[in-house]
Formats: sequence, C-alpha cells, structure tokens
Amino acid sequence: MIDYDEHIDDELKQMNEGGASIKKGKAEAFRLDDHISTVKLKTPITTVGETSVADCLELMREKRIGCLLVVEAEKLIGIFTERDIIRRVVGKGLSHSEIKVSDFMTTDPDTLTADAPLAFALNYMVVGGYRHVPVVDENNHPEACLSIKDILKHIGNHYFSAISNLPPTPKNPGWATVDGG
Repeated sequence: MIDYDEHIDDELKQMNEGGASIKKGKAEAFRLDDHISTVKLKTPITTVGETSVADCLELMREKRIGCLLVVEAEKLIGIFTERDIIRRVVGKGLSHSEIKVSDFMTTDPDTLTADAPLAFALNYMVVGGYRHVPVVDENNHPEACLSIKDILKHIGNHYFSAISNLPPTPKNPGWATVDGG
C-alpha cells in the first residue's frame, strides 16, 4: 500500500496551515489533504473480460459514463475507457459484437485507495494523463472510479458561493481582433 503522506510536500502543508479563507458555516473547509473518501463517489460500473465491446459501449452510453472497470473473481484486472475505444477499436473494421473487452482494455491499471489525499490523486491523474483512476481496497476490489470531473465538482461544491458571486470579467479588448493565420 502506498504511504501517501510521504508524497505530500512542504508546499501543500504550508497552504493548509493558512486555512481556508472562505467560511463554510457548519461544513468544513475544503483542504487538499482531504482523502478521496470525502468526494461523493458512485458505485463502480463493472464488467467481465468476456463481454463484447458492443455491450460495453451500450452500457457506457446507457449509464452515461466514460469508463468501465473490468473484474475477474471480483478483483480489478483492467479498465476500458473512451480513449481505449478511440485508440484501439475505432477505424479497424472490427465487429464490435464479436470482439471481447479484455482484448482492448488497459490491463493492470494504476489505482488509488480511498485514503489517498485529493492533492495526490489530482497530481497522480495529471502526471499520468488519466481521466479516470479506479479506487480499490487492500484486496484490489473496486470501490469506485474517481474522475477529474468528480474532483472538480467536489472543489466547486465547497466554494460554490464564492465562485457564483464573482463579478463578471470584462471582455479582453484583444479578443475583438482576429489573431493568427
């Protein structure tokens, strides 16, 4: 298991020492060392490796999600994302109903646990180029799938009144001209 505390640097500690400038009433202020478990995560949508890509696409469309976690014996073995579809399936002339998701998924994906700090998770996703990261327990059972969108919603919910009460920004005069060629 990863010791997330050793990955949080002095800058993060300094930011949190100052506290949040926005009062939340009864709710606590958002902190970058809050755990992933503080984010409202949905139950992961899973499938097995033998499922056809066509069935996976239909499930993703129906559930309005960008990825599926692929499991075997209730343990995570892969992740099938929109990027996998574009990079590995589209344009190859394959029959989506005849190919298995296990042939096109990302195997052995990087994961996080629910006790990982949000700052670590966000940095992990940015550095790795991930839009989705499976959240697993100590036995590699999927608990959720964290997305960048989940993190942004979480932060936005904490600072909603401050964000929604920002004054309008005047248009940049430079935007009125055509740039480039």
